[in-house]
Amino acid sequence: KEYKVGLKIRRELKIPQKAYVIGNVSRICPWKGQEILLRAFIEYIKEESNSYLLLVGSPLFSKKNYFKKLQKIIAENHLQNRVIMPGYRTDLKAIFSAMDLFLYPSVEKDTSPLSLLSAISAGLPVAISNIGSLEEISNLCPALDVFPVKSTSAITQTMKKYEDVVLRTKNGRKNRESAKIFFDISVHSEKMLSIFKKL
Repeated sequence: KEYKVGLKIRRELKIPQKAYVIGNVSRICPWKGQEILLRAFIEYIKEESNSYLLLVGSPLFSKKNYFKKLQKIIAENHLQNRVIMPGYRTDLKAIFSAMDLFLYPSVEKDTSPLSLLSAISAGLPVAISNIGSLEEISNLCPALDVFPVKSTSAITQTMKKYEDVVLRTKNGRKNRESAKIFFDISVHSEKMLSIFKKL
């Protein structure tokens, strides 16, 4: 079912069925690191022609200068058909189904972002920057990859690493298992209930 939903999203966004889709979901603003991710992708795509970058989000509560800067970089590199920016979406479960790899390159404090937790829960392979505020999540999810903040070369290497479909499946499954243990609302509800029963 998830596979079919993912294909539907790819058709909507004009992404080929067999393409390698690298994604990010977050508010479009400088401290979320989309420019770094974009520049890493520009390097990566020189060697890998069947890849797409999916940047989901909008410059909510922010000036649009950064958004326009990203669009300018995309145009200058003639990547309008390879870097997809569909804006704000509410169907994130479907969006995640269309991705093969989720990258989260925040450059400043970013505590427990919901899109990151959702990507882990969706069973995607995930890589994050090594900023301190994300350390707790990486400690709970050993299958997460961690790269040095602002390192385009490390991000490019991560993109190359997850060309391996078997590895994507393996680490995605591990992430989903970790999410069930640590992030599932039913688990937290049971823990709270057991505490209340002891009162």
